[in-house]
Amino acid sequence: IISRSGTLTYEVANSLVKAGFGQSTAIGIGGDPIIGLTLFEAAMLFEEDKDTKAIVVIGEIGGVMEEQLAEAYAKGKITKPIVAYVAGKHAVPGKRMGHAGAIIMMGMGTYESKINAFKKAGILVARTPYEIPSLLSKVI
Repeated sequence: IISRSGTLTYEVANSLVKAGFGQSTAIGIGGDPIIGLTLFEAAMLFEEDKDTKAIVVIGEIGGVMEEQLAEAYAKGKITKPIVAYVAGKHAVPGKRMGHAGAIIMMGMGTYESKINAFKKAGILVARTPYEIPSLLSKVI
C-alpha cells in the first residue's frame, strides 16, 4: 500500500486483511507538498520487492503525483498491477482542505484528472476504498 492518507491506509489495510490479502509493506507518504518519497519512487521500491505481487495506491486531490505515476505505468516503468483509489471526489474547488497538499492548479491535481490518468494507463480504479479488495482479486 502506498498512501497519501493515514486514515485511509488503516481502513484499506483492514479491508484487505478481511478479504484474505496481506501486505508486504505500507508506505504513508502524506499529503503535504514536501515529502520524502513520491508515489512513483515508492512504487519503484515495490516493483523491486519480490514479496509484492500488486500495488494499492491511495491518492487524493492536489498535486500531480498520481498523474506522474500513471504515466510511468503506461510507459512500462512499473509492471506490477496497480489498483488505485483517489479521495476527494466531492471536494469543493477553491475551498481549503486539511493540508497544503490539496492544491489544485490549471486542471491538474483534480479528482477527474487523476481518475482519467489512471484509467488511460490501464490502472483499475476503485470507486470507494472498500472496492479495492475485489479489484485486487482481478489482477493477482
